[in-house]
Amino acid sequence: MKKLLTILAFAASSAAAIAQSVECGGFSPSVIRPNETSKYVIVLKDINGSIDGASIPMPKELQIFSQGRAQSFTMGSGGNSSSIELTYLVRPLSEGEFTVPEWKVSYEGKEYTIAAATLKVDPNAPAQPADDDMFGAFGGMPFGFGNVFGGGSGGMSNQSARRQMQSYEDSLRSSAKLQVFLPREKIYIGEAVPCRLVFSCDKSLLDRGFKLSQLMPQIRNADAFDCPDFKGDPVLDTSDPNEIRLTYNTVITPLKVGTYDLDFSARGSFTREIGLEEMMNMSLADRMMSMGLGRRIPFEIEMPAKKVDVSPLPEEGKPADFCGAIGNFVVEGVTVDPDALVVGEPCTITARIIGTGNFGRINAPALEKLPDWKTYKPKSSFADESNGMGNIGIKTFEYTAVPTKADLASAPKFSFTFFDPNSAKYVSASSPDLPVSVAPTRRSQRVEERAANENLKGDEPTFKNIVADQAKASGSPITSSPYFWIIQLIIIFALAAFVLKRSKTLKLQSDPAYAKRISYRKNAKAFSNKAAAAAKAGNASDFLSHARSALQFELAANSEYEAHALLLREAEDIMRKAGFSDEDMKTAALFFDGKDAIAFGGLDPSTLNLANLQSKLAKLSTEIRARI
Repeated sequence: MKKLLTILAFAASSAAAIAQSVECGGFSPSVIRPNETSKYVIVLKDINGSIDGASIPMPKELQIFSQGRAQSFTMGSGGNSSSIELTYLVRPLSEGEFTVPEWKVSYEGKEYTIAAATLKVDPNAPAQPADDDMFGAFGGMPFGFGNVFGGGSGGMSNQSARRQMQSYEDSLRSSAKLQVFLPREKIYIGEAVPCRLVFSCDKSLLDRGFKLSQLMPQIRNADAFDCPDFKGDPVLDTSDPNEIRLTYNTVITPLKVGTYDLDFSARGSFTREIGLEEMMNMSLADRMMSMGLGRRIPFEIEMPAKKVDVSPLPEEGKPADFCGAIGNFVVEGVTVDPDALVVGEPCTITARIIGTGNFGRINAPALEKLPDWKTYKPKSSFADESNGMGNIGIKTFEYTAVPTKADLASAPKFSFTFFDPNSAKYVSASSPDLPVSVAPTRRSQRVEERAANENLKGDEPTFKNIVADQAKASGSPITSSPYFWIIQLIIIFALAAFVLKRSKTLKLQSDPAYAKRISYRKNAKAFSNKAAAAAKAGNASDFLSHARSALQFELAANSEYEAHALLLREAEDIMRKAGFSDEDMKTAALFFDGKDAIAFGGLDPSTLNLANLQSKLAKLSTEIRARI
């Protein structure tokens, strides 16, 4: 009998295992109007689990703003079974037909396929019933919770609260605007154009207790315009009685000549804390969803496309030495060091460009060409004073120059030409004379002095005589002494070390690319160490910031880019040319965008495994050094 029961129990459990499934209930209703909602349903049969809404491949035009769970049990002669219905309330952001493609989910090592489902958003669709209850979104509630809180009027209060919330959402969506303002109509290719991106909406939302909790703008047509990430805080203006405005100061750089749409979009959300009285008038489902979060209105807004004419730089009057600078600049602090030198000895000519413009696109200007000077390509650095936008600051160039003739009065001049977009003219600036004193080489003088000294000291004992005398005094040749050979080895090693150090110093002076590579890799190692310390301390924001700087210096070490001006797109181009995999570039993107995702994207730092990320950073840095 006991054996029979065991067999029956095994059979029942096997039947239950066979019956396990994940089914898609689709959208209900499958056709809605733009301002209505639909339920996306997934049913887990004989599986105890859940599915995070973020893992569902929901089209971007459909937004999940709440989810629920209902469980039921069935007892019968064939055994017991359970069913969990997961319901996601979806709101459309535009009209059209949208499909959740077939996707997969895993439970206890087994993979289940979830069928595709389609929702049609049509303004001519039949209207949903006005008394549709929020409980329906959670598979139905079998008990009368409306009478538990506030009597029989609770249902009406729930509907009233939802209608009010819908009113708030409609008010936001009808009044929200995104606009971009340029300083002038005519802009030029390659110019760093300062502009203002303004988000505005109905001020009544603030009066009703809502506050803007998140706003993330971004440029949409990045193939025609370049725009840095929005890092700074916007300026809030509530002076208008009817609307609030948030202004971002940013910079766009046109990448093509012609007429293009300048197009921005933004995602964000408003939140509102819920009072006790309002909480008591809510349904249990609404109350559970709002617990700790308050009321939330997510939104996505696109600005009307703004036609922008991008002009080429004029050819008339363009100097041959034009290096791509567009803006308003001055040349300051041109120095030469040392200013007293001999023929063949290098000196450093340092020049600083200060102003506003497209610093990231300025090529190094050439020094004045003089027949008695040999010059090399410069090193460059940039001090950004524009909060990451790269259009205000100081760019420094350091040139190595070597005189080839004595008695020169001045070093080569530094000249710089830029295009002023306000006056539409080319402007040239150059340094004043750089006085130097160049003495002749002393090699011939040393030879003559040595010959004269030898003639004067002909009677003095030579090194050969000293060795012979020492040998006679000691009774054995000096070369047989081990101390003699130890001293010779020390002299040889010291000389080799001196030659190596001197050759490295000369290479740093004469080869700016080599000097940049050495400097950048030192900086990359320093930032990697800082990232490791931040990871150990559990500081995710500092870790991601230092990790990004480390990768910028590693990738820019053998390129023409400045480290802190290196964008993710440029980093991906460098890595792609070096043969890095898509997975490696995804890892790099995580480090480039991670800090901004914490600050503006709602990324929870506590979910990051910093030890694992530090390991990935070290591995990626090693690969970059090996390949680039």
